[in-house]
Amino acid sequence: MKVVGATGTVYTVLTEEERDHWNKARDKYLDQYKFENISDLQDMDRVLVGEILSFRWGSWLVREADYDGRSIEETEDKLKKQMIEQHKETRILKEKMGLNRAHRQDSEQESTAEYLQNLLHRAEEFGVHRDEQIAKAISLLLEIFTQVGLYVRTDEEERAHLKVNPEDVMKWLIEVAKPEFDAIDDAFRKNQRLWIKSLA
Repeated sequence: MKVVGATGTVYTVLTEEERDHWNKARDKYLDQYKFENISDLQDMDRVLVGEILSFRWGSWLVREADYDGRSIEETEDKLKKQMIEQHKETRILKEKMGLNRAHRQDSEQESTAEYLQNLLHRAEEFGVHRDEQIAKAISLLLEIFTQVGLYVRTDEEERAHLKVNPEDVMKWLIEVAKPEFDAIDDAFRKNQRLWIKSLA
């Protein structure tokens, strides 16, 4: 019966129970930990092999027989010794790789701290965005006030020359004011989509 390791290497196990145990352990490790190079994945395979041997020998000791029903009475002491040594070797390898509870808790704490730091950074950037919007809105509003003032203080001919008639102001709002204000928001929204992906 074949199983696939973390490296993609195919290994042989003896029973469906061993296969299920292997696949469950492999998926758990790959889900909980990030392996950045091939040597880590190779060590992960060594851990899986060690765990499956311990699982096999433990099953035999409990049943007092191997999978074929043959008694292990003559090899029981040897199996116990092998199991203890294998368990110790696997534990040392897992500690070296950081596959233990203490390391996982540290990683979770670091992940939480990083998440909160990113959240604070996003909040600061959002505040900057709001300041830019307010500054642009005030600038555009002052420009409108200027055009309105010119409209009030000029005659029809001067208004046409200065382009401060109502239709000119409306054209300016559509072609200049709104695009300039929307550009600030569009740039922020584009960056915000990256935030959502990174914080998800």
